[in-house]
Amino acid sequence: MGLILTIDEIHEHMEGLGLLNEQTSKSLLYGQVMPTTGQWLFFGNYALLAKGAYYVFAMEEERIILIPLGKMSGKINKKVDPIFIPFDELEEIKIKGGLMHSVTFLSQENELTLKFAKHGLGMKWHKENLERTMADIHQLADRVNNHG
Repeated sequence: MGLILTIDEIHEHMEGLGLLNEQTSKSLLYGQVMPTTGQWLFFGNYALLAKGAYYVFAMEEERIILIPLGKMSGKINKKVDPIFIPFDELEEIKIKGGLMHSVTFLSQENELTLKFAKHGLGMKWHKENLERTMADIHQLADRVNNHG
């Protein structure tokens, strides 16, 4: 087991949770939750202390999946359950460019900003999925932001 999180480790963990499918396997990104004014984030039944936390991000048909990573190891934290954010809880999505892709998901009372590096960071799977997943996030933003 090396220092860099491998696609095989992610697939094995997701398969064990019943979360691995064609859509999730092609949307995997390495992301960091950026602190906002409130450090506690609540989405549905899930609450997390998110300041500076790292996750594997994935998308399904109707929800976002965040798989927690250990801050020190950078590996999957198997002691913490994944976080699910249903699309129907989202009221707005803001996307910004810059040195990193910045995506802010807003619900009625919550805000979650994720940063995605534009380069692979030694993680080939991130680089391979980045363009397609960002396009999917843009489509989701159009759907959410133009709803109602």
